[in-house]
Amino acid sequence: MHGAMAKALVGIAGIALAFVTTPAAGELLPPPPDVDAKAIARRAEDSLRSQRTTLDAAMTVVSPRLSAPRVVRFQSWEERDTRRSMVRILSPAKDAGTGFLKLHPNLWMFIPRVERTMRIPPSMMLQSWMGSDMTNDDLVKESSALDDYSHRLLGIDPAPEDNPDLRAYVVEYIPNEEAPVVWGKIVAWIEQEHGTPLRQDFYDEDGELLRQMLFSDIRSVGERRVPHVWTVVPLNKAGHSTTIEIQDIVFDAEIDPSIFTKQNLRKARR
Repeated sequence: MHGAMAKALVGIAGIALAFVTTPAAGELLPPPPDVDAKAIARRAEDSLRSQRTTLDAAMTVVSPRLSAPRVVRFQSWEERDTRRSMVRILSPAKDAGTGFLKLHPNLWMFIPRVERTMRIPPSMMLQSWMGSDMTNDDLVKESSALDDYSHRLLGIDPAPEDNPDLRAYVVEYIPNEEAPVVWGKIVAWIEQEHGTPLRQDFYDEDGELLRQMLFSDIRSVGERRVPHVWTVVPLNKAGHSTTIEIQDIVFDAEIDPSIFTKQNLRKARR
């Protein structure tokens, strides 16, 4: 989830975000001639995902429709090479035990209160996940940032917004023809030294900036520098934000293969 998932500090979602756009070419330093854009994109993905990754996180959803922020705690397991993943909701109580199982190319959902397992069709992959600004596709990473896009290095940002001390590559992701993606393009800021994602801007096919994902609270996990807070801000929905805060993440984890089964999906762990 973007893969595996993600995290959210409510205060990060400031009004100023609505006015951020792709930087003009003059604002960036020219890219080195020997740097491969796809290799940078791969390094960014590798900084958040290993072949087998487990995650404990809390998601906070802010919306004008809610009287108070909604907090959802969950666990996830991902096996990258087989494209299998499992997510289990831990709280709130009314959602506890709800599970999501990806067995490529299918996504299954188990609803414990009615003891029902249902397949989520491709047409619903872009719908909201658990009432958040994340989508089902964000959850299970059905589209691939490496395989479904071509990559172009726009330059180097010497002082990225919100992270002025971290020089960043700015990489443009352009969807390949007929790739199963919704975005017209993605522009990503990727920290130059460690490959840590700092920000992603998502555009529609008309070039309008619709969504941003901001990464913060960067900590060392082994040899990786991992952002522990991911904030999604839909710029076309005033007052909305979703924050995923990682509480524990394990790379190169040992995962029992039985985790990725429908039998396990139906085990509502409360």
